[in-house]
Amino acid sequence: PNEKTVVVTNNHTNYLSLRCFSFDNDYTVVHLQTWGQYRFRFNTRVFYASSTMFNCSTNMGTFVAYRYDYECSDWRFETCDWRFDEESAYIWHPKSKTWATYEYDPNYESLNRGGVIQGYFAN
Repeated sequence: PNEKTVVVTNNHTNYLSLRCFSFDNDYTVVHLQTWGQYRFRFNTRVFYASSTMFNCSTNMGTFVAYRYDYECSDWRFETCDWRFDEESAYIWHPKSKTWATYEYDPNYESLNRGGVIQGYFAN
């Protein structure tokens, strides 16, 4: 089972913009209302599993939404679940059933690919 789904939820009180991408896939910008969800599905690589990686870019920074060594990458877990807001991103650890804070990385990588285009942020 090398198919995986990433679910990203807007944890902020207003809408925020998001764009996810990898070296092979480039999705469009989505504008999520409060508690709005964005899902994308992909096949992980069997050989060189470490080359399967997805980043998500927001107005506040980027986070790595999928990596081969994340707990959620295990075949027993159907999704990798994230929440994000103006402060941080949060990844769900399915074994311990807890959310862990992931500080945003600067937008350097996403800016090379266009960053969040037509992004909206409202307080």
